[in-house]
Order: sequence, then C-alpha cells, then structure tokens
Amino acid sequence: MILKDLSKVGRPIEKCIIIDNIADNFLLQRDNGIFIRSWYDDPYDTELKDLIPLLKQIVLLQIPDVRKTLKDYRDQMSRMIAEGTLGYSPDKDQIV
Repeated sequence: MILKDLSKVGRPIEKCIIIDNIADNFLLQRDNGIFIRSWYDDPYDTELKDLIPLLKQIVLLQIPDVRKTLKDYRDQMSRMIAEGTLGYSPDKDQIV
C-alpha cells in the first residue's frame, strides 16, 4: 500500500484530486479521492475516460473546493447504483 498524502504536493488541498484503484491509498485525504476499478490486464478499460465529464465540469465551473463536488459525485453514483440507473449523457457531456 502506498499512502498518498496531498499535503506533500505543495498545492491547496481543496484543488487536488487523487484517482486511484486502491481506496486505502487516499485515506489521509479521503474527501479528495475518487476510487476506480483496477485497469490491469483490461484492454477495454475506460475508467479515466469516464471521469472526463466530472473533471471537465470542475474546471469549467471553477469549483473552489473539489471535496464538496466529489462528495456529491460519490453520493450521486451510490444512488444511481442502488436505483440501477447509472449512466452518462454524451450529449450533455456530463454525468446523469
């Protein structure tokens, strides 16, 4: 396990995101993390590509603190998984 510590990056923590396939790696700044499935041995992996709408909105809307947005994202994903409605809207270039 590689425990990642955003305080060592030298940038405002509210502007940093950790994207990792091991949730324990962002335990120190859990609110800054996005957990993705492992991509090893998966030639069809699209995990990072699937995050483009979220990351693009964070930049375009100049989100002052990514932690709130990431919490909302995680909550939305959990709801959609529970409802069986998880999907993306390419027309809107955002998560639906």
